[in-house]
Amino acid sequence: MRGSDTKRQGVAVIEFALIMGLLMVPLMAGVWDVSKFIDINQILTRAAREGVVTASRGDDPTAMVQDYVAQAGLSAAHLTVTVDHGAEVQTLGQEVIVKLAYDFTGETIFPWEDVMPGGVSTSASAKME
Repeated sequence: MRGSDTKRQGVAVIEFALIMGLLMVPLMAGVWDVSKFIDINQILTRAAREGVVTASRGDDPTAMVQDYVAQAGLSAAHLTVTVDHGAEVQTLGQEVIVKLAYDFTGETIFPWEDVMPGGVSTSASAKME
């Protein structure tokens, strides 16, 4: 009888290890993707702030923002930069808004593109008045 109980305990340990492996791997991939998403969002927020300061001085912030994002290790090809000066005539001291959008597709472990057909993206904006 003792041998049978020992074998059952061994099987239970193996089953537990397999189930935990099947549960933990997707869970850890999801945690990794969410943390990467938060990191990218923070990078975009800082880049938008730097861009709005540059735009408020009368310069075009697009190249500077793309360089900032590239230096942070992200692909500038996935980045969309929009600068809104509010008025048609650009003058120093007027309101300016810098909006950034980043396509997160291809930078995840879990294939979110299959679940979300519109893709995964994040955005940030900064406004200076």
